[in-house]
Amino acid sequence: MKPGRARDFLPLSNLSFHILLALGDASSHGYAIGKEIEERSGGKLNPTTGGLYQALKRLGEDGLVEHAVSSSSRSTDSRRQYFRLTQLGRQIAALEAARLHELVAVARDKDLFTGSA
Repeated sequence: MKPGRARDFLPLSNLSFHILLALGDASSHGYAIGKEIEERSGGKLNPTTGGLYQALKRLGEDGLVEHAVSSSSRSTDSRRQYFRLTQLGRQIAALEAARLHELVAVARDKDLFTGSA
């Protein structure tokens, strides 16, 4: 990949970034990804099944996530689709986190962010 190409993915949508975050430490199936997003956002983001799988499909087409085998040998539900981050997906998630960190730093400098929202 060309050096500047990774930045072409930015900014990510909230849902896309949350999906990449959910897959940051291990592969997971769609339902678990949705539940983690809902919990992490304090219920502010509750992706519908259709919306979640549409976003996963798009992220897959872009090469940021890929299908994975179950991370648990105990999983017997063949309907569950597991996903994992690709190397590119990890790179894009890191770039997005850095971008957001820079924005928060500017907000702090301007006394617009106290960290207690």
